Amino acid sequence: MADRIGMVGVGAMGAAMWRRLRDVGVAATVYDVSDAAVAALTAEGAQSAADPGDVAADADVVLVSVPRSEDVIAAVSGPGGVTTRSRPGLLVIDLTSGAPSLSRQVAGALAAKGAAYVDAGVSGGVQGARSGALRVMVGADDDAFGRARPVLELIGSQIWHCGGVGAGHAMKTVLNLANQVKLVAEVEALLVASKAGLDPRLVGEVCGMGVWNSWLLGPEGRRRFDFTMANMCKDFDVALGLATEGGVPVPVSAAAQHLLRGVLGEFADEDVVPDIIDYVGVLEKRARTRLSGA
Repeated sequence: MADRIGMVGVGAMGAAMWRRLRDVGVAATVYDVSDAAVAALTAEGAQSAADPGDVAADADVVLVSVPRSEDVIAAVSGPGGVTTRSRPGLLVIDLTSGAPSLSRQVAGALAAKGAAYVDAGVSGGVQGARSGALRVMVGADDDAFGRARPVLELIGSQIWHCGGVGAGHAMKTVLNLANQVKLVAEVEALLVASKAGLDPRLVGEVCGMGVWNSWLLGPEGRRRFDFTMANMCKDFDVALGLATEGGVPVPVSAAAQHLLRGVLGEFADEDVVPDIIDYVGVLEKRARTRLSGA
């Protein structure tokens, strides 16, 4: 690939994408607010940058993978941000699960500098990023999508052009909403089944609970998702914000968000970062039962 690539944000997902790019012969310069995250990749041969602007100065394409839209705004428009050293023709691909309205703000800030913006929500987790099997939902004009597609094909196996700027993040938001409400309901179903004397593994099979069959009920027992409850709550915030903008009542989704935030609050005094799998443990305690998967 002729394009020079830089990466802003190399946490769990960003690092997995960097390693995927390395494996297919693409070197990417990296920056993260976490020195430890950068050090982990420089130990594997990555070149590091001083700030997002430094990344943009030497890149044709900048991939941004940070937790929230507010972090994207800081990385793009803040002190030392991408726009401080971007050049006309730069392409920024925002892989964050962001708020569509804020994504359009970022696009405007970059357009003022002659740079293009693509919002690209991704699904598939760390494993999908590492193997190049992400599902990618893109919002961009046709020209920017055409430029972004060869880069996205290195990390994704399915790519959809969902519409203009903001449409990719909107699609990822509704995907998150549907999946997360389903996960919450499925845990409750498993707990009810367990108390009724049913084998949770059989329930998972009969009900087609693919996620829990893999991460909770499989032969390896329960495993961490490497996705935090805080990030899940953030995704609910984005989805409910989008629903409010559209005037759509979402009482079931709001109840699921309220439940998850209550569970997250139980970890406030503990020195841990609760993963989604920890949510199951809290509900097990409340129901006084233990699901299969030691």
